[in-house]
Amino acid sequence: MGSATNTADIVAKRRDILAVLETKTTKPELVDAVSASRSTVDRAIESLCEESLVESDGSHYVTTYAGRQALAAYQQYLDRLDALTQAQPVLSALAPDIDIDPAVLDGSTVVESTPSAPQAPVETNISALRGATAFRGTGPAVIPLYTDVVLSLVEDDGTDVELVLTDAVVDALADAYPDEFASLNGVDGLALYVTGDDLSYAVWTAESPEDTVTGIVVYGDNGIVGVINNDTDAMNEWATSQYEQARRGARRLD
Repeated sequence: MGSATNTADIVAKRRDILAVLETKTTKPELVDAVSASRSTVDRAIESLCEESLVESDGSHYVTTYAGRQALAAYQQYLDRLDALTQAQPVLSALAPDIDIDPAVLDGSTVVESTPSAPQAPVETNISALRGATAFRGTGPAVIPLYTDVVLSLVEDDGTDVELVLTDAVVDALADAYPDEFASLNGVDGLALYVTGDDLSYAVWTAESPEDTVTGIVVYGDNGIVGVINNDTDAMNEWATSQYEQARRGARRLD
């Protein structure tokens, strides 16, 4: 096998043939499967065999272990790029130096706020929270609707809620929405914490007997830019780490 760069180039060029050859296949069958000429297939087989990605078995050809793994790695790479592309309209609102593990984006659902559907991200998150037995989240911005949602989770659904808010959010809630803030601060089943650290985005995790769902909420000058939600282990573990980091330096709001 040659260099990693050369292998990557060949896999990118011949991935359709590699996919077919995961099952033993003859050259005539391969010609039909990929709708290519015999000469194209011959050249592809020759280059793949030279890289030890494919081997012959009589008149049949099949991917080697290296060929299967190289194809899987390349597909994972394409999936990662696709996830980054889908999330970019939301993530672009963050500062360039913000570091979010790209693994959390794999398989995620991205919902943007648009002029025709400005509340779509909020509605998506509210739907995801219903039925949760525990909810943890950080709050770097004031969204009055979330106050009602949190109260409903605690009082109507019996959800155990824990929130870490910034000093600025607590001050804004106390000044602009004193009644709502008093309701939040006095309800059983809700623990509020305050941090002096800046939070570039919000993270939340909703646990239920069926599954755990996690989200990232990105804010801009005009409110929510969008949300990125996922239920993968990578996302859940990353969000838990982010929340615990914010919680560690926070003080309980009495």
